[in-house]
Amino acid sequence: MGPDHVSDWFWEVLEATRPRLSALELWLESHSREVLEAFALAYESAAESLADFSEGVSVDGDVWSEDSTEDLCMWVVGQGYGLWSSVVVGELRLEEVAQMYLGRAPLLPEGVAPWDGDVSDPEHRGYQSPGAIVHGVYRTRFAEELHERLEGM
Repeated sequence: MGPDHVSDWFWEVLEATRPRLSALELWLESHSREVLEAFALAYESAAESLADFSEGVSVDGDVWSEDSTEDLCMWVVGQGYGLWSSVVVGELRLEEVAQMYLGRAPLLPEGVAPWDGDVSDPEHRGYQSPGAIVHGVYRTRFAEELHERLEGM
């Protein structure tokens, strides 16, 4: 799957709100249920396009668990289109990007600032990443679990 399968608007939202997680939180709070669901689906689709989580990723001779591989892929998406597309088109291997994730290599592309992790609503603590905040906002606004809603789609 090429980099075009994830909508441009999704990447634009990440770029416009980065590095302030509270800005992404505010953006999500101002949009409809359908937009939040579309954002979450785009995020998941982008992450799933990087690897089959169940196969893991080999890092320093160890094969990571399904959960760790999913965490890595979600992190890559959160870094934005530049890093994500570099992995999708094969310019970077996921194993190389894992070194960035672990803090052992500089973050690419250069100049990308990490998310700050601050949220405005105390109920969103525990959802302090760009991939998780949509779940916290959805739960607060609609009193439903987003992952359950998405499973039914």
